[in-house]
Amino acid sequence: MISQKGDVNALKEFQQTFPSPNGAFDLAYHEQRWEDMMSQSGVEMTDKRYEMKAYGYLKLDKVKEAKEEAAHIQNQGLTQKIETYEKMKKEIEATKKQVEEEQKKDPKDEKKIQSLTDQQKKQEEALKNL
Repeated sequence: MISQKGDVNALKEFQQTFPSPNGAFDLAYHEQRWEDMMSQSGVEMTDKRYEMKAYGYLKLDKVKEAKEEAAHIQNQGLTQKIETYEKMKKEIEATKKQVEEEQKKDPKDEKKIQSLTDQQKKQEEALKNL
């Protein structure tokens, strides 16, 4: 399987010459076109593709669907990633709530608001890079 070796250009060329649902799915994953990947039908689902699909759902912020895909395979790393994602989302929500509460106070503590906003940005960046 070309996509396992990570040569995306070879996969793209192969897919152009011999189009298939599997190739379209794999290519969409490697190009981070998550919606396109999810819309592929007729894909032969392997353990790796279940993992890829679960990861794509996380990127689309669809945790429930990611868990459903992960349930098809026994992959501790993937399960851990989903749990980490959920934890990080909760942390971001808590930070957002803190920022909102601080902005309602009178007088406002601008340094604290800025610190919380910076923390939130870092959390969101970490989530994006998960």
